[in-house]
Amino acid sequence: MYILKNAFKNIFQNAGRNLMIAVIFLLVITMSCVAIIVRDNTDTIAKNYKSQLSTQVFIEEDYWRISKEMENNDSFLTPGISNETVRKMAKSKYIKKVEYAATMEAIADDLKYKRPIEKRYTEMQRAGEPLERARIPYLYISGFDNVKNAKVFQNRQVQLIEGKYPEAANDALISDELAKMNDLKVGDSFQAKDIHDKNLNGKTLQEMTYKISGIYHNDDTNAYAEVFTKTDNLINEEYAYKPLLQGTFFLSDPNDLEAFKKDAMQAGLSDYYNVKTDDIAYNAFIKPIEQMTGIANIFLVVVLVLGTTILLLLSMLAIRERKYEIGVLRAMGMKKSSIVLQMLLESLMIMVVCLILGLVIGSLLAQPVTDMMLANKLASQSGGNIMNTGNTVMGGLATDNAPITHINAVLGAATIAQLSAIAVLLVVLASAVSSFYAMKFEPMRILRERN
Repeated sequence: MYILKNAFKNIFQNAGRNLMIAVIFLLVITMSCVAIIVRDNTDTIAKNYKSQLSTQVFIEEDYWRISKEMENNDSFLTPGISNETVRKMAKSKYIKKVEYAATMEAIADDLKYKRPIEKRYTEMQRAGEPLERARIPYLYISGFDNVKNAKVFQNRQVQLIEGKYPEAANDALISDELAKMNDLKVGDSFQAKDIHDKNLNGKTLQEMTYKISGIYHNDDTNAYAEVFTKTDNLINEEYAYKPLLQGTFFLSDPNDLEAFKKDAMQAGLSDYYNVKTDDIAYNAFIKPIEQMTGIANIFLVVVLVLGTTILLLLSMLAIRERKYEIGVLRAMGMKKSSIVLQMLLESLMIMVVCLILGLVIGSLLAQPVTDMMLANKLASQSGGNIMNTGNTVMGGLATDNAPITHINAVLGAATIAQLSAIAVLLVVLASAVSSFYAMKFEPMRILRERN
């Protein structure tokens, strides 16, 4: 108890010296707090975002290889990706999940539109395909395994305002504008058909009957004629001129990309396609965050090294002033261990106060510092956007991923634990150096030098 009281008393007796030490302690803790908060929060966001991006696979046409082939062969056509190939690729053991999608340009003559409809068929022929008869499309049907997961719904560009998402093959969502123009409501039905009269095999295409399961709102009034449904009818040769199933593949492990490439080629994917992950979104969005993590780590190391060095120097200077006090205590019979404990308690008391203040100040400074760093990184990154040189056939555009524009700088339990460990380490180091120098001399020698 005497040691504790004496330690507390000494703090105020040597207020000037201890204030200098407290200021250094406080600066180290505060700056370390800011650095750790920035590092931990940016690291967590980067890992989560990177995990999401790195598992999504994008299949793109290899423009360089295709252009080389077309130079040698004017009639060359890029091989398509058949539905069978897509399904085989989906069976790869490296695939965690697959999201299917399909589209159709359609007509629905019983519906009213913003412009007059043209019912006349025109004939046309595309390279490598037979002569086809088709009409101008007025309805655009988008099919998904799960419509709720479509990007336009995920990013809130399109919002369900009535009813529910399609569950059966013949369920569909229509826009509130289209519903109002045609006096349609949830539960009503309408018919739609592919713009072609026959499929590629020459078989007459049938009409599809859809039941309205829900109504959506889209701020883009030009997209009022889009219908959302399941993929079933859109990949059925009975209804679709050219049933084309699109797949978005997600790897179980980002490191399995090369292995999945081999499986894709074996499944029938042409070597005129590249298989890659979302490098564009990574470089545009994640790289600045990772750079912030690196800067925070460097700053933390610099603060700790400089802070520790200054503290050790101050402790060495302080102990020279206290040599006589130590000599008196030793001469009175106090053990070396008791003197060391008293010095440790003095440093610990100062550090506890500085730790509390440092956590409060650091948590307040962390958010503006994080915002400033993020703004600078995004500004510098926007000046050098990376162009996508490939045409994404499956997986969607890489740049559809939402950029990271805000990071919550939160002081968590892990940060407090790390700062507490740093504080204890600083106290131990400062006390150890002080004790080493204090215990080098014998009591009588200290008193004799004082006289």
